[in-house]
Amino acid sequence: MAPPIEFIGLIPSWILVYVATLGCFGAAASFLYIRMFKPILQGKPSGRTDQLPKRILGAIPYILGQKKVLQSTDVASDRAGMAHAIIFWGFLSFSLSYLIFIYGDSINPNFSKTLLSEAGLTIFGTYLDILAVTLLSVIVLAVMRRWVFTANRLRFDLTQKREAAIILALIAFLMVSTIIGEAFYVVAQNIHSHSPIGNFFGDILTDGGFDRNVSSFIYQTSWWVHLAIILGFSVYIPISKHVHLVGAPIGFVTRQLGAKGTLTTITDFETAESFGASKMKDFNQKQLLDAFACAVCGRCTDVCPANLTGKILSPMHIVQGLRYHIADATSVDSEEEIPNIIGSRIEKQAVWDCLTCGACTEVCPVGNEPFHPLVDIRRYMVMEEPNIPEGAEGALRNLEQRGHPWSGTTFTRESWYEGLTVKTFSENPEAEYLLWVGCTSALEQRSQSIPRAMVSILNRAEVDFAILGTEETCSGDPARRMGNEYLYQMLAMQNIETFNKYGIKKILTSCPHCFNNIKNEYPHLGGTYEVLHYSELISDLIEKEKIKPVVTINTTLAYHDSCYLGRHNGIYEAPRQVAKSIPGLELVEMEKCRGNGFCCGAGGGHMWYEEEGNQRVNHSRTDQFLETGADTVGVSCPFCMQMMEEGVQSKGESGSKQVKDLVELVEESLG
Repeated sequence: MAPPIEFIGLIPSWILVYVATLGCFGAAASFLYIRMFKPILQGKPSGRTDQLPKRILGAIPYILGQKKVLQSTDVASDRAGMAHAIIFWGFLSFSLSYLIFIYGDSINPNFSKTLLSEAGLTIFGTYLDILAVTLLSVIVLAVMRRWVFTANRLRFDLTQKREAAIILALIAFLMVSTIIGEAFYVVAQNIHSHSPIGNFFGDILTDGGFDRNVSSFIYQTSWWVHLAIILGFSVYIPISKHVHLVGAPIGFVTRQLGAKGTLTTITDFETAESFGASKMKDFNQKQLLDAFACAVCGRCTDVCPANLTGKILSPMHIVQGLRYHIADATSVDSEEEIPNIIGSRIEKQAVWDCLTCGACTEVCPVGNEPFHPLVDIRRYMVMEEPNIPEGAEGALRNLEQRGHPWSGTTFTRESWYEGLTVKTFSENPEAEYLLWVGCTSALEQRSQSIPRAMVSILNRAEVDFAILGTEETCSGDPARRMGNEYLYQMLAMQNIETFNKYGIKKILTSCPHCFNNIKNEYPHLGGTYEVLHYSELISDLIEKEKIKPVVTINTTLAYHDSCYLGRHNGIYEAPRQVAKSIPGLELVEMEKCRGNGFCCGAGGGHMWYEEEGNQRVNHSRTDQFLETGADTVGVSCPFCMQMMEEGVQSKGESGSKQVKDLVELVEESLG
């Protein structure tokens, strides 16, 4: 549709188009700076600007390919993701058409013909027509899904705001005005355009004797209304939730390049005014950016194990609470007037409900990391207030005084290997691997079978390994996830000094939490090692035939993915390969598995303090296991073992169902 030559016969169209565009884009840029970029720049540096070429290239599939949007957890998510992707690609396509047909043709009427040729214009016009009809259909479906047959994740107060309706209505009006304008352009000019749909309706109107002057008025009005909506979008986006169109691409560029569960490290204990985060300036720039990148879609809350079991935590409300806090902070005259985010915009209990399982991060279509600011808030509550649940306080006290979080244990770090052929590094300083046992596997009776089985397997495979024995202390992970960063660093540095004393290069763990911590977070403190989870090494030993499971174990096993092994570190196949290597064992999958797995309930320090609400997370996960009909739930984490065993017992199924760590099954099958 060619632009009108003049506006109401007075002003050349191109002048009004460019003046209006400069004014609206200038207002939009001003809103973006004042409301978004200025507050973000007041946050702490996030350290997410390194490796820019890798970041930018890696962000393209997420931005243009809508990779996270199209990632689904079920059929409904498939449809919703595809609908959103169609709208996004339609937005890009029509934006390109506006550059050509509005900003190009308004100055030079032959711009589009020169750029695309007649054949190209016909192809592009047909594509835009198909896209317009498709978008109108998608919008109808979106309206039905949001307000008629409302999906669970769209029932929240935040997802029911009118902003979504405004945007959908504007997009629909853009499509309709495009078709109307093209049809009346055909009548007014008495020629065919490059729009098949416009030509179809235009021919009908022409054959019906529709007045050409009236048609000219409608076509010109439609064209200017179309432009007004486009420019209105530019001004509305910075002041609405749709600012995520700006925030999300930046968020993907500044995404976590390493393991998703890796937390930031406090490096300024001696000079920091406060520890953790309670006000806008305490959060880092990526966390503040996430508040604006949030699409308020509800996906994160819809998969949050805490929320699904009746806790008050909602990751979406956490991120939006941070955005409201930013608005609070920028609306006052002095820093002293800024309210504490805890209690005003984010409830204290919600902070402690978080399992740090990463389910929210896994499904977020814009790449947000909702649990990261929660950990920073915990740091403030623990190191500044303090405000700690009773069980967590006891675990932190034990870590400080005993080097482990367990109360009441009568075992020592030597108890588990009594009667086994095991050497310590002081006895075998040249060992290839350090077998890192971990507090739970060493000091909790049921979990002691895990390192005992590991020793048996490693000895059979003639792997050169040693342990630290009494020189091992907690990795510090529980302290870090519960918010005591100072204690974490004390414990971590103690271990790093021990590792370096013996020249340790390779570390083998059975606990995914220790694995994640030592592999991904110790390097921040100068301790860089090759760290393997046992499932990786055993899978390799089996493949190389250094060990061979031969004893048949007739059981159906549903494997439970540990959050810190699977979602945070992407290790899904190695445990399954280990399970499949056992004769007679049939591996089945729970409905929620792999990246969409469901936490056992022990993460984020919940191993040591009681969760709120009537429904326990591990009981919900146990129900999901029982639904498979499997005889055994397989785990690869001592925390998961304890939580699933308690769940099976609470359901009265301990007589018919069992919980086994994969390493126990491998040892049994070796004979």
